[in-house]
Amino acid sequence: MIFKKIVTTALSALIVLLMLSQTSYPQRTKSSLHAGNQRHSEKSLKDNVYFFNFFNTTISNTGTEEEKTIFIEAARRDLISRMLYMKFAFNPAMNEIRITQQLLINLCNKIALREIDSATALLNEIAPEVLKTGNQASKKYMSLGYRNTDWAKKLMMMSDNLTEKNYSVRIYEYIKAIKNAKYSRRYALIALIENRIPPEKKGRINYNRYDIVNKLIEQYIPENKEKYCKIHFDNYYKVEPGTSVYDNVVDNPELEKIPEYKNYKKEN
Repeated sequence: MIFKKIVTTALSALIVLLMLSQTSYPQRTKSSLHAGNQRHSEKSLKDNVYFFNFFNTTISNTGTEEEKTIFIEAARRDLISRMLYMKFAFNPAMNEIRITQQLLINLCNKIALREIDSATALLNEIAPEVLKTGNQASKKYMSLGYRNTDWAKKLMMMSDNLTEKNYSVRIYEYIKAIKNAKYSRRYALIALIENRIPPEKKGRINYNRYDIVNKLIEQYIPENKEKYCKIHFDNYYKVEPGTSVYDNVVDNPELEKIPEYKNYKKEN
């Protein structure tokens, strides 16, 4: 019995010594990293579909030349990352996705700031007329507009201060800020319409209908109908046929304008 215990103890000690003498390797192997990049790439590419569709309307309707340049480069890199993913080149695909989303974060910041400024300017432009008449419904809509603008500013600040590598999360937060800015502009236009329509129509209009509000702008804001109709058009994420920046990139990608593209063609 004593001999058996001695043998067992000796064997246990030998196993421990063998384990300690072996080199310790990380748990994540090359294959596991490869699989991780595959899963991450797949999710990020799905996110990017939503991002490009969302930003395309604002870029196509009101984007500055600088914003369009950033957007086009991001769109080209997104197409490259999709090609790499389809060729099972997950690591370079992931690198391109990161660059794409970094570009989109830069773009988000510019768009969100511009949209918030635009919403604030529109509310300030309409406020004197609404306050002069004292229409309670109009004042309520104005209040909602300013509230959404304030919330958009807070969301933008949150996005600015999120961890740098939280690419998708930061972009989603910027999108919330941009949406709130557009809601603010909707409320501003509704406030002005509500201030001008006849008493018998008050409380009976569905302001969620794009076509109804468009007709009301033409009817009750004739002095600025072109300007306000364009704002209303953009608020509902519409794009004039043939003016979509993203569709133009997809139709004519010109991927060779991305320096890394030639190397990807050689390697993959």
